[in-house]
Amino acid sequence: MSIVDNMHATYTVEVDSIENTAWDEIVSRFADAHHEQTACYASRHWKGRDSHLLLRKGGEAVAGARVTIFKIPILGRGLAFVRFGPFWRAEGRDADPAIYRAVIEALVKEYAVSRGNCLTILPRPSPDFQDQEYAFLRDMGFTRRRDMLDAERYFVDLSLSEEAQMKSFSQNWRYNLRQALRTPLEIRFSDSQEDAETFAALYQEMMSRKGFDSATPVHMTSALIAGLPPRLKPRLALAFHEGHLLAGATIGLFGDTAYYMFGATSSAALQLNAGYALQWSIIRRLGAEGFRWYDLGGAAHEPGLRHFKKGLAGRAGRIVTMEGEYDFWTDPLGRLAADAVFGARYLRRLRRYGAKYGRLPAT
Repeated sequence: MSIVDNMHATYTVEVDSIENTAWDEIVSRFADAHHEQTACYASRHWKGRDSHLLLRKGGEAVAGARVTIFKIPILGRGLAFVRFGPFWRAEGRDADPAIYRAVIEALVKEYAVSRGNCLTILPRPSPDFQDQEYAFLRDMGFTRRRDMLDAERYFVDLSLSEEAQMKSFSQNWRYNLRQALRTPLEIRFSDSQEDAETFAALYQEMMSRKGFDSATPVHMTSALIAGLPPRLKPRLALAFHEGHLLAGATIGLFGDTAYYMFGATSSAALQLNAGYALQWSIIRRLGAEGFRWYDLGGAAHEPGLRHFKKGLAGRAGRIVTMEGEYDFWTDPLGRLAADAVFGARYLRRLRRYGAKYGRLPAT
C-alpha cells in the first residue's frame, strides 16, 4: 500500500491485492463502470495479463482501474493499457476532478515510473464527461499518439418519454419500426445460461452465413452472466417469431449507461425488421429502469450499420467522437515497447479488415 497526497487530500493506493469478486462489487458502486474494468471480463479476456489499482480516501474506494500489461521480453518493458477507465465517479455523488487527478497520478507512479512501462489510457466514451477527461490527461502530460479507427459512438438519450423518443428517431428508422410492430414478435429479456448459449449459436450462424471471421468475444456473455454481481449482470434481449429466434443482443448494465455489447440476426430478421422492434423494446426497458444513456458502439466502417445507429440515436441522441489513446512514459524503452505492441495490433486489424472487405480501410 502506498500513499498519494493530492491537493491536500490523502489517498491510499492498493495494487494487485483485491480478490476478483470483491473488485467487481466495488466497480458496481460507480456510475462510470464498464465491463472492461471488471475482473470477471479482464481476467478471462486478457488471460492473466491484467493488473489492478484501487484508490481509497478515508478507507472508502473512490477510484480505480483494471490495467492490461503487455511485456516485451527483450526490452524488459511493456505497455500498461487502461481501456475505458479509470472509474472515478461514485454513484450518488458529484464528480470530483481531484479524484480523477489522484487516480491518474497513482497510475503514472505505479505503471510508468516504478515499472518503466508506457501507460496508455483510453477514456470511457461519455456524452457528459469524456471531453473533461481528455483535457485532464493533456494537462497532466499525456500525449495523444494514435487516433481511433472507429471513432464515432452513438448514444440514445434514455431520459425521453416514449413519445419524444419516437419523434427523435430518423424518419426512415421510425417507418421501419412501425412496419416491424405490425408483426407479432415476441421480445424476451433473460439472463439464463441456456439463452446465452442459444444467442451464441445464432451469432456463429450469422458469422458463417456472412463468411466473416470475427474476433468479437461474444462467448463472454455466459461468463459475465455467471460471474458478475447482480447490479452488473448483463441481460439478453431476444426477438422470436413463431418460436424461431430472429435477433438477439447482449446488453451490458454498468453505472449510468447501458451498452450494446454483442448482436446477432438470422437471415429472416431483415425481412421482418426484427432489429427495429428489438431495439425499441430495449430502449423502453432501459428507460424505465433509470439508465441515462444507451451506448450503441461504433459503426465499424459499415455504411448500413452507421445509418441504422444514427437513426436510432436520433435527433435527441448524441454522436460522441473518441479522440484516441493517450500515452505517458518516463523510460524511452517503455515507449518503444508500446509502439511494438500497437504496431502488431494494427497489422492484425488490417488482416481482419482485408479478409472481411477484400480491401484496406480508407485513411
